[in-house]
Amino acid sequence: MNEYSLNHAVRRSAWTVLAGAFLLFGNTVLSEHGNAMAFEPKPLQSLKKGWKLVPQMTDEFNTGRLDLGRWDNDVKDWGVWSWEPENTWVNNGRLYMRMKYEKHQRGQWTLYYKSGIVKSKAPPIRYGYFEARMKAAGRYPGVSPAFWGYRDDGTEWTEIDFVELTQRNLSVSLIDTNVHVFKQPGFPGVLPLQEERTWKAPWDPRKAFHVYGCEWDEKEIRWYIDGRLVQARKNDYWHQALDITLSLGVRGALKTTASPVGFPTTAEVDYVRVWTSIN
Repeated sequence: MNEYSLNHAVRRSAWTVLAGAFLLFGNTVLSEHGNAMAFEPKPLQSLKKGWKLVPQMTDEFNTGRLDLGRWDNDVKDWGVWSWEPENTWVNNGRLYMRMKYEKHQRGQWTLYYKSGIVKSKAPPIRYGYFEARMKAAGRYPGVSPAFWGYRDDGTEWTEIDFVELTQRNLSVSLIDTNVHVFKQPGFPGVLPLQEERTWKAPWDPRKAFHVYGCEWDEKEIRWYIDGRLVQARKNDYWHQALDITLSLGVRGALKTTASPVGFPTTAEVDYVRVWTSIN
């Protein structure tokens, strides 16, 4: 068992013993909205700055039900994505996001899939370190679990994809870490800016949990997988405070050619954790 697996096992077993929703800091015990955490977690990889946990955006999913004070699971539909609250739930210390084949009508569009999403209800955050431990859904291709930040406030609309899994038809192991600018006052170019980058994993993200992280500051955006730096980009345009989101989206050929094969399918999230710099 590696160090991370050992720490993960300790975290789970600790809460079996404690069986309470408390956050422990040394000798201090704090109630944290029923979000069971046996210790103050640290980022998987070492970061240059000092960080503090943002409890309103952090969830271990250990309380047996989705914390609707923390997460919105009834987000407005857009594009080919139809979100339904029944497709997100918490059980056995995990968040589950399901996609179902379900033909339906929205306006003049005939659509074929409904799936799950949760978006943070806390005030949006600008800069930080974002980490989730996830396992992709079994259906491939056409289904993409994602951990991302975005916000459209009417005048500005930007997005940072901390990770998007299994959305490329070429290989199940191609992992996306993308950035987008859809609206921005004074943007020095043509919008939208949609910049995509992939990393080829030496494993199938559907077979096991992996840790996906993103460090975002005023100068640079850095992406990590299992503690390894895999991508980095100068931060030219991503200074808008963002909402944090986990979702299961329709991708690839399923956008235009629907099939019921492989549905329903479900992605799993062990935890999501957010830190902000103390400097």
